[in-house]
Amino acid sequence: MPRFENRLRNLLSVLLCLILLPLLSGCVAVFDKLPHKKWGFIDKSGRLVIPYKFDDVARDQHGGWTLPHKTFVNFSQGLCAVRVGNKWGYIDKNGLWKVPLKYDSAGNFSDGLALVRVAYRYGYIDKSGREVIPISFEIARIEGARNDNPDWDFTQTVLTPLEFSEGLAVACRDGKFGYIDKSGKFVIEPVYMRAEAFRQGLAAVNPFPAPAAAGGRTFIDKSGKVVVPASQNCIDFSEGLFLAGNGRYDSGRRLFYLSEDGSRITNAEYEDARIFSEGLAAVAPKFDSANENKAYGYVDKSGKIVIKPGFDISGNNLAGSFRHGRAVVSRASEDMMGNRSHLHGIIDTTGRYLVEPSYSHISSYCDGLARALIDNHTVYLDMNGKVAIETRSVWGNSFSEGLAAVMEP
Repeated sequence: MPRFENRLRNLLSVLLCLILLPLLSGCVAVFDKLPHKKWGFIDKSGRLVIPYKFDDVARDQHGGWTLPHKTFVNFSQGLCAVRVGNKWGYIDKNGLWKVPLKYDSAGNFSDGLALVRVAYRYGYIDKSGREVIPISFEIARIEGARNDNPDWDFTQTVLTPLEFSEGLAVACRDGKFGYIDKSGKFVIEPVYMRAEAFRQGLAAVNPFPAPAAAGGRTFIDKSGKVVVPASQNCIDFSEGLFLAGNGRYDSGRRLFYLSEDGSRITNAEYEDARIFSEGLAAVAPKFDSANENKAYGYVDKSGKIVIKPGFDISGNNLAGSFRHGRAVVSRASEDMMGNRSHLHGIIDTTGRYLVEPSYSHISSYCDGLARALIDNHTVYLDMNGKVAIETRSVWGNSFSEGLAAVMEP
């Protein structure tokens, strides 16, 4: 099979996993056999400031992101959702309970409200625990996200797309999605098969029934007006530019960038490309055997290649985006037994390595530190790529508001 088709298949597999992980995780029997570990929180000195006493927290599964455009947090607006037994509540940074354990799932605070679930309904509370929007909206696919092992309950992942963003939240009624305001009123009627959070004034939706022109996504503004129809084959949007394609999903697939008026920023096309972040976007002009692991470089918003291709982006594809002037890239490695893997490093905006590829995983920088995994434990790297905190934990989350959740050793 040609190299491109291999890469395309791998990319589609990763994207499918990101979408279906909450659905499939409960079916992975190996998780049921892992020993249960408690969670606590460390500060930026590495000191355990909240003891290991919680059964679960939201997991940083995607390298410093919960969605392609939303960075990961545990603490948000001073509170963090935690689980003890089979119920969720909220603690403050001293580990004191602020909202009691009474929910089946609990999300992050956003725009002053947090999503909470009871059975198959959800609503929103404020920081005092007052139910601001009644627990009355439908939620689907929860059962597939649950697992008998308390260390691997992925129901939190289902909640993230429903959190408030830019004053609106996705909500479901009669199996269709629309948008509510902070009073709980639908301001964009539920007429979509799928809807994503608003960001930078736009949201991606899938109309119901699906339009004949497959491949692209429809983008609407906060009035519900279609700004970009699916026929334009736009895939994503960031920093005023759309990532679009030619509608093909074979070796002839090409991606490019459009401005908000629908015009191309350059005639250049790529075999793979990502959204812009901090003015730069990862692109792979061409995959072939000679550059199998060095296909990605970065372009600026004029379409000029400012970091020459010479990197790979593997595992967590979201980590290839720049954050705080740093991007995670990878390099293929082969051990003495011939086993191939990818080691991860960090580059700056000139393409210079701050950290040579040496870690099995590195997340994007969050709260000034990047989580990294090496030799089966978690460390945290400072902005220069030096180890600032070393833990004995097999798994730790990214930092948020000065604290990071870590699993007991």
